[in-house]
Amino acid sequence: MNSIEIPTLLFWENGNSWYGSLGNARFFLKPETLEGQGSQLSAQLWRGPLAMDQSEILATAAFPVSEEGLAQAAAWLEGQAAQLNA
Repeated sequence: MNSIEIPTLLFWENGNSWYGSLGNARFFLKPETLEGQGSQLSAQLWRGPLAMDQSEILATAAFPVSEEGLAQAAAWLEGQAAQLNA
């Protein structure tokens, strides 16, 4: 697989989190509720092969929990993975 695919909007609206990878890049996505600001999708990225708790987080970002936000998250993760895998 050469691209990152993440679950649909309903998955995130139900509070689920997700681990994934592309090459050496590993990532974790989790929806978070911010008081008075709605929800955001928090992303953390690290170099594999170790698990997140045994690795240094190299990049973080946040995106709206929306169709557009999911597309932005996937694009950001692919860009980060391309740099890490170069």
